[in-house]
Amino acid sequence: MTVQQDLHDYILSESPVQAPDDFDDDYDLIESGFMDSLFMMALIKHVEQQHRIEFGMNDMVPKNFKSVNVLAGFVNRKLGINN
Repeated sequence: MTVQQDLHDYILSESPVQAPDDFDDDYDLIESGFMDSLFMMALIKHVEQQHRIEFGMNDMVPKNFKSVNVLAGFVNRKLGINN
């Protein structure tokens, strides 16, 4: 499973709110209000455990969580994988 697919599946299955009909991997998770700070922390914990990376304080900024695609790119860069 790719990082992007893992993130997509986790976000859809664990989000406390129902995904909108137009949800895709470019859907703006922050601006839409789909992801709140509590869910962001749960997502960080999942990513750290699943992909064995560590988020630094400077990594926990909204721009890294804008969408599934943006977050997947960030995780892949931390893993040393070029997209």
